[in-house]
Amino acid sequence: MRIGVGTMTGTSMDGVDAVAVRFEGHALDMRVDYLSMASIEMGAFRRTLQGLSIEHETTQAFNDAALELGEITKNVIEELHLSNIDFIALHGQTIFHKPPKSVQLINPEPITHTFDCDVFTDPRAQDLQLGGQGAPITPLADWVMFRSVKTSTAIVNLGGFCNVTVLPANSTPKEVEGFDVCTCNLLLNTIAQQRLNMPFDEDGIHATQGVTDAEVYATLFHALMEQRNAHCSLGTDDELGEFALHLGNHLSPDDLLATACAAIGDCINDSICNVDRVYLAGGGVHNNALRQVIRNNGTTETLGVPTQAREGMAMAILGALAQDGVSITLPQITGRSESEGIVGWTQASP
Repeated sequence: MRIGVGTMTGTSMDGVDAVAVRFEGHALDMRVDYLSMASIEMGAFRRTLQGLSIEHETTQAFNDAALELGEITKNVIEELHLSNIDFIALHGQTIFHKPPKSVQLINPEPITHTFDCDVFTDPRAQDLQLGGQGAPITPLADWVMFRSVKTSTAIVNLGGFCNVTVLPANSTPKEVEGFDVCTCNLLLNTIAQQRLNMPFDEDGIHATQGVTDAEVYATLFHALMEQRNAHCSLGTDDELGEFALHLGNHLSPDDLLATACAAIGDCINDSICNVDRVYLAGGGVHNNALRQVIRNNGTTETLGVPTQAREGMAMAILGALAQDGVSITLPQITGRSESEGIVGWTQASP
């Protein structure tokens, strides 16, 4: 048995999650169980990270922020109160993502100096070096967590961007599909921030009260489908927030949010139309207006993984796979070339 910890800081930059996972077995035959999760909000540090996402070159401010994020991450791991940890897998904060360049911000030193175990970091670098997009990075972990012998399954992550893992019935890793769909929470949050002076539309209350505008919907849906059909990893410069604000400047905030939810939801539905069952994860599951548009069978909580924990748990699984000599990204998903070596993390400790 092993106990691993995966940490995650999402595109919204609002907090750090640490997830503890128990592992039985080895490599692709491993069995995993969610144990617990701890979270710490970024607070005012979020504004620093947002600034670095614009000026993402290495500077003293960049190095200082990396160290501060390392300290915050150390603190959240300590809040799990684990008596033993076999390894820690650090996703870090994505500051810039536009392949072939991707910047994962975190200084692992506070973690390596505190915990006497393997520490992994920078999970995308080797994939990018092999010509891949470095993302989506969770599909192999989704296969470990959610695959079914009898039915095809889609895991829809409603994060800053929406990405989907498709697990065919009784699939092997080589049959797993994964792709970015379109901008999601980043678009909705920009509307809430600019039109409502709110960080986000909590529970989708304003969107639920709005009415979809057919003309704006059609244009926005087309732009979202262009992202979907580009078949590339989404990131920096793909947010569509300003585009939506200009497009719907004549609409009320509620109507614009309702229209955006409808367009995002239908774009996602188009990408999962041939899958038997669909489970949602990510922060967008709390947006009732968005959730009601998307065809689904519930959230990953139904399958034993809390929605907020799914990405952190995925990082822990990818850490365990790397320990066992399994590459953590799939060539058919990221587009990387095949490699005889293990493709995955940088080992920060020991």
